[in-house]
Amino acid sequence: MLNRRFRGFLLLLVMVVAATPATAQTINWQIGDVDSASHWGPQNAQKLAETLDKATNGRLKLTVYPTESLFKGKDSLDAVSKNLAQIYRTPGLHVAGQEQIMEVMDLPLFVPWDFEFRVKLWDALTPLYRARLQKKYDLLLTGIFQAEPRMIYTKAKFASLKDLKGRKIRCAGPVETEFTRALGMAPVTVAPSEIYSALQQGLIDGNWVADAPHFFNKGFEVTKFIYDVGTAGSGFFVLMSEKALKELPADVRKEVLDSQPAYIKGLREGTHNGTVKGREWLIKEGMTAVPVSDADRAEMKKAAQVIIDKWVARLDPEARTIYERARTMVDEYNAKKR
Repeated sequence: MLNRRFRGFLLLLVMVVAATPATAQTINWQIGDVDSASHWGPQNAQKLAETLDKATNGRLKLTVYPTESLFKGKDSLDAVSKNLAQIYRTPGLHVAGQEQIMEVMDLPLFVPWDFEFRVKLWDALTPLYRARLQKKYDLLLTGIFQAEPRMIYTKAKFASLKDLKGRKIRCAGPVETEFTRALGMAPVTVAPSEIYSALQQGLIDGNWVADAPHFFNKGFEVTKFIYDVGTAGSGFFVLMSEKALKELPADVRKEVLDSQPAYIKGLREGTHNGTVKGREWLIKEGMTAVPVSDADRAEMKKAAQVIIDKWVARLDPEARTIYERARTMVDEYNAKKR
């Protein structure tokens, strides 16, 4: 009798367990960014997190880490490659010491500021970069784009490049450092989170950045003048861990991949809007733009070409293919504009 009752109990228990829906395990991903939480980079990352939370019914949770709070930009390539971060909006200039070709869009006065042209350039270079980065680092490149053109922002008034000689200017990345030195200024390395205090305390006289991030970082409180150089614009690469992607359930993986085009589009719109509106925001806060004279522009172009030539000479053959593709498109664009 006991055995019959016990067997009946076990049968009932099995039926209850079978009828209870399995609770899907929550998967936690981390997405890193170098800019402040108010910048369009982390803002779009937050939208991505909300999109995937909804699309996967809460099975995939993305936590956004702005201002290099997850990993420093210089460590982002390794972090994603080793699956220590699952996604990172990586600035090419931060990882140029490890992967030089990711700095191509940061070359001084190289890529023209024409948004439609830049989109074509980004799309043309994406498959070349994707193949290289997948092979070398086992990661997926979901898209590339370029931030707004970079200017110099200073505390003290100046009229020309001559007045900036010897000034301590914060730089980001190898080629910007070389460019600054070539123009007679003193390049200084300062962590992004410390730029404001460095300007406030007089440790630096100015910094390279773009209008929108300078505004979002409240740079207008500690600088008053904008040298309207309009060079480069940091290249950004959205990197995703292949290991993390492969470990996802098939349906969740599909949602992640399907979400990327909208995410990249939002980032590209952010750089466009920042270019259009950033200057307006800074002027409203009392900053003054100083135009670059023809003489100063000629000096800058001469210095830039020397830097680019030396930079290209260090490329490996595969990386040079990426540069040559960019160079051809830039030359064709410039020829049409003459």
